[in-house]
Amino acid sequence: MPPVRIGTVDIPERIERERYFQELDYLELSALFAGPLKPSAITRWKDLAPPGAHGLVAPWVLTSRKPPRAERLWDHDATVGDFRDSVPGRAALAAFHAAVSAVGAAHAVFPSPPLFAPSTANREQLRRFFAETATEDTAGAPRVWIPDGLWEPRAAVAFATEIGVTCALDPLVYDPARPDEVYEDLEAPALYFRVTGLGRSGPIQTEKLEDLAALVEHYQNIPLTLAFASTARWQDARNFKKLLAGAP
Repeated sequence: MPPVRIGTVDIPERIERERYFQELDYLELSALFAGPLKPSAITRWKDLAPPGAHGLVAPWVLTSRKPPRAERLWDHDATVGDFRDSVPGRAALAAFHAAVSAVGAAHAVFPSPPLFAPSTANREQLRRFFAETATEDTAGAPRVWIPDGLWEPRAAVAFATEIGVTCALDPLVYDPARPDEVYEDLEAPALYFRVTGLGRSGPIQTEKLEDLAALVEHYQNIPLTLAFASTARWQDARNFKKLLAGAP
């Protein structure tokens, strides 16, 4: 069975970074999304974890037109975002590649902006972007694409596979106990499960984690990454890791 990486989306509050990597083996890190990091900060992330423990979220100027709220932003103009080729985007991509290479990231993560629908024009835009701009060489690592919720999961996976990227899905949006409805027999060389917890304020129920474990077992022949984005993501990720390991 290929290794299953388990972690969270960013480090939860009040959890020290050193402790994090003692208990979990993957982190989807958005520190480079808003703006560039100092080399010393990148070195710190590199020193905290072994190669393959990070998935770095790409700069917003590559994927979004609207800047996030932050003190330091990537250089930008009206041409950035929506997976378009732009001069500011290429400059940010070069800096992103350097960071990905420095930390030995397992993934370069590209989230779609809100309402980026599965139209013909958007499909062509994504196809050009990943074939010509954010190739695996220029991104520095295998690429993960997070589609907008408007994309039907099976169609999103098929399209991502066609253009050579890994599709991120939330397997709890649908019922993992019945994977034949949506998730069974997805034809993809790898999958990335990004678990949001369906808006629950507390930990994900054990029954749901057991269903998720069954789904992971279903795809035991391909590489899987699970990044918990739930409210109680620290607890959820550790509970799930223990469940997979058969711990009481």
